[in-house]
Amino acid sequence: MLLRLLALLLAISAFASAAAKKTVAVSRGENEDVILNVTIYIDPEAVKEALGDDLGGHYIVAEVKFSPKYTKELSIDRDDFLLRTDKDGEHTKPMAPGQVAGSSSLVLSKVEGDPEDKKSKWSIGGMGGGMGASPGTVIDTRKTKATMKNDEKENPLKKVLEAKVLPEKKVEEPVTGFLFFPMEKQKMKDLELQYGAKENRIRIRFKP
Repeated sequence: MLLRLLALLLAISAFASAAAKKTVAVSRGENEDVILNVTIYIDPEAVKEALGDDLGGHYIVAEVKFSPKYTKELSIDRDDFLLRTDKDGEHTKPMAPGQVAGSSSLVLSKVEGDPEDKKSKWSIGGMGGGMGASPGTVIDTRKTKATMKNDEKENPLKKVLEAKVLPEKKVEEPVTGFLFFPMEKQKMKDLELQYGAKENRIRIRFKP
């Protein structure tokens, strides 16, 4: 009896923990032209499970099934999507695979202080898959020197993302792919995915 009670308590505890930290959600939205079915991944572990890489922990990823109504031909443009948060009003459009994991990175070098400090460098995450400052980080340009660094070898992650990204093309049948939004440390309840122009915009919320 005691063992059963203990097992029940452990199961309840595990369920409560999973519910408190929901990092994947599914939602849906539509307008007169298209239906969007969206699965969103908001933390590095969930992103890694979906893509095989956590993208440095700097991205929220959305898997979108884009279904034209009545087999009507529609053009997919990733710039028509926008992710915003109620937390602070931050909003962003998705980045292309080459921006997330390209062969170029922005290198910031200190130019003041101890001469040894000048050797310290950081790469802006999202411009070349580099680790360090996250996208949108504010840098004091009076104390830094910015240069572009081009790696000879192409980042293998770029090919993976190119194969998984929501394609930009004209479609009549449903197509599925991923969008990569440079945003981090958000709660599911605060997020809203928007698609389309103001007069026909789809707004999708995600239940925590």
